[in-house]
Amino acid sequence: MKLFHSLIYPLLAGSLFCLSCSDDEQETGTKQPSATGEVTFGVDLTAFSTRVTQDGSSWNEGDKIGTYVLDAKTLEPAIETVNVPYVCSEEGASVSFTSSAPLKVQNDGVPVKFVAYYPYTADMRNFDYPVQLAAQGEGSTACDLLYAATNEDYTYSEETAPHISLNFTHRLSKVILKFVNMEKEPLEVSDVRIEGMQTAASFNVQTDVLTVDESSVATITPYHNGTTGFYEAIVLPSSLKDSYKVSFVLDDREKEWIFTNLDISLPQFHKGYSYTFALYIDDSGFVEMGRLESVDAGNSSAPWEDGSNEDGTADGDKTPVAGYNLTPADGTQQAFADTELKISFEGTAPELGTSGCIRIYRMSDHKQVDEISLSDRRVSIVDGVTQLNTWMDIIGITPTGSSVSRRVVNYYPVRVEGNDFIIKPHQQRLQYDTEYYVTIDQAAVKQTDFRGIYGRAWTFKTKPAPMPAGPNYELKISHTDPNADFYTLQGAIDFCATHIDLNASKTFQMDNGIYQEIIYLRDQTNITVKGNVSDNTAVNIQYDNSNDINGGIGAGINIDQFAPVGTVISKSGGRSMMMLDGNSDKIRFENVTIENAYGWTLGKNGQAEALYINNKSAAFINCRVLSFQDTLLPGGGYNWFKDCFIAGATDFIWGSGKVVLFEDCQLHAPTGTRAVMQARVREGYLGYVFLNSRFTVGAGVTSSTLIYQYEPDNLTFLNCTFADIYGANFVGENKPLTPAVPTVATGCKLYNCKTESGANLYESIPAAVRNTVLQLSGEQYNQYFGTRKTIMSWDGYTDADWFK
Repeated sequence: MKLFHSLIYPLLAGSLFCLSCSDDEQETGTKQPSATGEVTFGVDLTAFSTRVTQDGSSWNEGDKIGTYVLDAKTLEPAIETVNVPYVCSEEGASVSFTSSAPLKVQNDGVPVKFVAYYPYTADMRNFDYPVQLAAQGEGSTACDLLYAATNEDYTYSEETAPHISLNFTHRLSKVILKFVNMEKEPLEVSDVRIEGMQTAASFNVQTDVLTVDESSVATITPYHNGTTGFYEAIVLPSSLKDSYKVSFVLDDREKEWIFTNLDISLPQFHKGYSYTFALYIDDSGFVEMGRLESVDAGNSSAPWEDGSNEDGTADGDKTPVAGYNLTPADGTQQAFADTELKISFEGTAPELGTSGCIRIYRMSDHKQVDEISLSDRRVSIVDGVTQLNTWMDIIGITPTGSSVSRRVVNYYPVRVEGNDFIIKPHQQRLQYDTEYYVTIDQAAVKQTDFRGIYGRAWTFKTKPAPMPAGPNYELKISHTDPNADFYTLQGAIDFCATHIDLNASKTFQMDNGIYQEIIYLRDQTNITVKGNVSDNTAVNIQYDNSNDINGGIGAGINIDQFAPVGTVISKSGGRSMMMLDGNSDKIRFENVTIENAYGWTLGKNGQAEALYINNKSAAFINCRVLSFQDTLLPGGGYNWFKDCFIAGATDFIWGSGKVVLFEDCQLHAPTGTRAVMQARVREGYLGYVFLNSRFTVGAGVTSSTLIYQYEPDNLTFLNCTFADIYGANFVGENKPLTPAVPTVATGCKLYNCKTESGANLYESIPAAVRNTVLQLSGEQYNQYFGTRKTIMSWDGYTDADWFK
């Protein structure tokens, strides 16, 4: 027979570090067997935190564990000596436990297993460890029961030295209490007690079974390390009951809180889990809410630190895992920083709750980075009056060298599509290469099987920032390709604002899909957005926005990206779905749909631009621009629409830049319109030029008007075709146009325009209006409008060649 000294170590659990008999490459400091057969082991854990106690930052010299060696088949003692104490011989993260009378392994070929527990007690009866949890005022570590057993059976062999490792895990639960006011500031309380729980049990180290003494209900005195409002205690794993409560004294008044009075449904305390509760107390001393802030689990190391903030890896409570799927999936390491979050239910479809919150936390320091309250909803913004709530977003990153300007708009932070509950975090809340976890109150989602998501049940890590190569930068945007650079168009725009030279050429390739987002592009240059070249309906950039919720044409304001809830909004970000603003120049869209769903998909009547341009130059090639009233506001400088389909009703094109050229476009009023355009062209601007374009109406439409008269009416129609109805209804109420005497540079002009039935449009216009319309000669047409470059060179513009 040989004997050995087994040095037993707590190892990190799970996938972080697991040492088995075959893991020789993970062991360090291994000693060779001595002549007497004694074997020692050393395991380097300096990269991880093992035991942390209230009086230090590591295992302490003298810490003691109890050990057994059992027959692997019968689990009966393999030797007479049982409950052998092993003592920590040093202090630090890499330690050993030795014994003056070590366990001895028989050289009889019988496979054995090793088990151990912490903290050691000599008061063991038939393998039963006595658990007593009432008195923890001096520290909870002494009550924290740990257990370890070898994963593989060991059979003594003279040729192979034993390599024994034990992985200690928590067998009880832990409760952390944080007393705070409504502003989350810690409160000084006293005489804190946890009542209504059983406090005694017996843990069998032979069978790994905990038996609770149901009659042992007693008061637990939790540990307080001196930090204001911070208490903790070890408790027995159990289902939560209404009898479980916390009593305390605040301002000489006795108060209490019941554990089941939570913001989510917490069914039970699991073994090995640590639960952090924040008790929100108002000025009157009433506990308005108990919030489960975090759940640590996974048994990641030896005893919890007394007074810790619990920042270890954790799993949370994943029950019920059946019934829904998460996107990004729990544990994903390559999520987009601009991602949406989604819960896809297998059973009944979800509905939006009317209370409860969705919160996102940064894993590294547990800082809450975003919150969405289901008690909020979109409210109409009144400039200088309305206060920011969680259903408003602040859109737009300030480009390098620009002044701060961001759109503040109502949006849908949560929505339901079929069986999907979709969460859109606020802009810029998620950063690159960062790990997060999500908690969702049960009340936030109305669905039969949903019980809330809390702790670390939903974690994900975002991708590192893209590293595109220049000088012509290409970025991919996709909802379906995990290898893309961005999930949203706005994410790509924001990235370029601060990471890429503003004058460099940048191309965004968008995969097929519906991109539901409000867009703000300001003070950037040389961006091309590309969709599907064979189907301009396949990439749809859309949102439900309108004047009754985000009033006016809007503008950016100087506001902090992370302005707190309650901040007064000085100006609405406007009703348009997409805004091109400021000094942006050479912005180009190809083969995409730009839609304000309020007017088009939802069919609502109200001012709701799909596109508002207020920049230097823009081009739209083979695009669809869709809404109802005020679909398109092409202001700013020089804008070119080529092969585009633009649709709406009630002045669906209005305002004007210096030159707005519609070439080979279709301007469609599916239900007829008060006017296709209300051209508010400034004095000296060429305004709207329609070249080789068609003005159409829906089948059966008998009432539709082309122009709503608004001075000055600088409109030019060249080689265009019009629905027959637009001859007699060229101008609303047949008002004469202004100026009454047009020229090649001002007023309304026609060249070679016909109706769909082939009639000369000019002759179809009522006389009172026709007298204020100039018919261009062939010479005038060739000289002033003969080429695209000629038209786009108006007023000395030198970049007309860019429009190609």
